[in-house]
Amino acid sequence: MSNEIPAILLMFANQQDAYLDKLKEESKEINSILSGHDDKGTIKVFREESASIKDINDALLRFEDRVAIFHYAGHADANSLKLEGGAGDATGIAELLGKLPNLKLVFLNGCSTQGQVKYLLQSGVKAVIATAVPIDDNKAVVFAQNFYRALSNFHSIESAFLRTVALMRTIYGGSFEATVVRSGQEAIFDDTQAMPWGLYLGAAGEESLAWEIPAYHEVVAQKNIVETVNFKVNQELQEVIKTLMEINPMLEQLSMIDGEIDSRAAILQIIQNFPWPIATQIRLLVARDGDMDTPSVERIKQIVSVYVNTTQFLFYTAISQLWHEKQQKTIDTKSYLVDILYINNKQQGQFDYLRHFIEIVEILQANNIELFVPAFADVVKKFKEGTDLHKAYGYLESMRSAIHTGQLDKVSGDLVQKSADSEYHLSSVLIDMAFLIEFKLITIRDIHVVNPRYLGAQFNHYMRSLNVSVGNIAVGNDALKLNSRSFDMFSNNASVILTQDIQNPDKYLSLSPFIIDVNSFKTGMTEDRATEQQLFMYAHRTGQGAIKDYLYYSTFHSTYVARERLADQFIVKGSDNDNDENNTSGRAGRSTRRKSRRRATKDASTLVNHFDVLKQQFEILEKDLIK
Repeated sequence: MSNEIPAILLMFANQQDAYLDKLKEESKEINSILSGHDDKGTIKVFREESASIKDINDALLRFEDRVAIFHYAGHADANSLKLEGGAGDATGIAELLGKLPNLKLVFLNGCSTQGQVKYLLQSGVKAVIATAVPIDDNKAVVFAQNFYRALSNFHSIESAFLRTVALMRTIYGGSFEATVVRSGQEAIFDDTQAMPWGLYLGAAGEESLAWEIPAYHEVVAQKNIVETVNFKVNQELQEVIKTLMEINPMLEQLSMIDGEIDSRAAILQIIQNFPWPIATQIRLLVARDGDMDTPSVERIKQIVSVYVNTTQFLFYTAISQLWHEKQQKTIDTKSYLVDILYINNKQQGQFDYLRHFIEIVEILQANNIELFVPAFADVVKKFKEGTDLHKAYGYLESMRSAIHTGQLDKVSGDLVQKSADSEYHLSSVLIDMAFLIEFKLITIRDIHVVNPRYLGAQFNHYMRSLNVSVGNIAVGNDALKLNSRSFDMFSNNASVILTQDIQNPDKYLSLSPFIIDVNSFKTGMTEDRATEQQLFMYAHRTGQGAIKDYLYYSTFHSTYVARERLADQFIVKGSDNDNDENNTSGRAGRSTRRKSRRRATKDASTLVNHFDVLKQQFEILEKDLIK
């Protein structure tokens, strides 16, 4: 392919006498799905909402060597596409598309377009998605949206197609199988209720199946954001404390000496006040060792790790509220929001948590739902307005891309400037997330019911606030100690919750199963027996075939360290086997397994497998948000 970035052409055409109500929605949604990649420069998205023959020809001439996907949605039949100003002959369009040297896929999302497949394949088109029967307008939109959503999450063309077919089966029912018709085969559709979409391959079609949206994009040029002549690491981070002091004036006396901000005291307060998954990553960034004390590739990787954990935390908080609201009332959610449960290790490294977070917040707002974290609305507004937050997103995501794809030479060049700019952009993100210090992240290890005769029940919650206690920038032992509090009602057991009022357990948001405290699943944890904090965040699915294994990364170390070290990983097995044997990976898993076995020998009949609860939560989440 040309060195230029690939282009995806989106062509839509409606007719006044046979108007497709959902066509505009399909156009808007697909463009929105792909826009993040366009912003990052990995693809070029070109959209025409009222396409004529001339519009198509002009676009093909403009992007000729770059066209990777040609998408058409609107009325069609076996011999033509119904375009603005008149029908386009299928054989002529096929000849035009067949001349594109790097075209991977033609997607015809109209009624009964299977008849056009033979023209396209004979003209040299490698792969075609087409319909065998007339299709419902709603289903056409859902299919297209989810195909491009999967593609956007770095599924290949084949994987995106198969995943979308499975989703359609989940939503609409039916026993159909995915129809992938390879060169020389013939598709037979005897049942109009069967899957109407087919993926048809030409002689060179197999290579197209593996095509993915490019993962790497160039680092965004941001020259002279920070003057590097006298640059010292962590100097930009100190700006964060000013915003924190506006939110909590008490931090001023803890961060200033003689009217000036004390750099070390300011950093400590930043660490101590942000929620644990973010704070521990900042703690690693300001550690006094060779890699972090000076501009380095490892330091930039840790800056990106702070950013990733921060956006993960936002996303998991937002999706937790969406899930809660979905169970309380009817909300029109988007099925692609559970894509996080389908991505693998490779895809997770580039999963766009911030954009998914924004989409969820917008759904909540569209349904007039009060946001659990009101400031989320400001985050969305700032991002949409292209403020420093949006610039930071572009820069840090480009750094993340370079690291994930192993192109560290893109990071190491002009290292001092990139280190300074990366720290500046991270500070911009943390400043806009400063409102998080108003919330407490709490681990609830256990809940005991105390019910004296005639006095009514009380619920003793054994819990601990998850804020990093710092001494010499290290996690103190008091982070492991539990407090017992009695309430008239109970919250979620063995869970991590977010609350603004620790005195009122009625006002909280459970972040399970996305963020878990592994110590909550062990015996005796109400007696302060934890020897280390084991907070994990869900990362991606793993395992083989249909088995759904859910893998977590430790929040205590860099996300890049956790990717490589089994000791920093934790797996919830999705199989039906006993989780004592299968739900383990690394130090956390081995410790849990040993304790579970000891307990089982005492009273196997009363053993409660908490890991099965996590698996069930994932399964319920998937069903709730796909409906």
